[in-house]
Amino acid sequence: MKTFWRVYEFLEDIISGGLLFTGVAIIFYGVIMRYFMNSPKSWVDEVSQYLIIWGTLIGTSVALRNDHHIKVDMLFDRFSPRVKYYVTIFAHGVGTAFSLFLAYYGYVLVNFVHNTGQRSTDVGIPLYVVYSILPLAGTMLTFRFLVKLYSMIRSHGKEWAPGQNGEVTSHDRSSTL
Repeated sequence: MKTFWRVYEFLEDIISGGLLFTGVAIIFYGVIMRYFMNSPKSWVDEVSQYLIIWGTLIGTSVALRNDHHIKVDMLFDRFSPRVKYYVTIFAHGVGTAFSLFLAYYGYVLVNFVHNTGQRSTDVGIPLYVVYSILPLAGTMLTFRFLVKLYSMIRSHGKEWAPGQNGEVTSHDRSSTL
């Protein structure tokens, strides 16, 4: 199972970073072609936007994995360990619900656009391919939120109830959680 996680995390990192890098590289190519070669390419803006959006949406799963998401620490740090535990459970539950919403309605949108045969303006890319990032990102986020929720419930929030040397003692856990 550890091998699966390592491969999955590696793919998340490589794909999101690769898409972002490729998008920026295409923008750089467009600037060079427009201002130095006097030969602007109309497809550059459209394709680079799609790649950067894809990389960013896949990167949300990476950010969640590494706890680099936005949170209000100023308020959260003032809570007791017990309240932190329940607030985190609630937040992961809401995140899971949102991610499921994104995955489901993203799928509905992709299906609609596929059935209507819509294409992008400049390049003519089928828009169902472009919009397919929505159910994919929703699925990846749902997966991440469920893993975080499971580990929080399984550990009983021990990272917020430290004993000596940061370890949780059975007395600490029963009295604070």
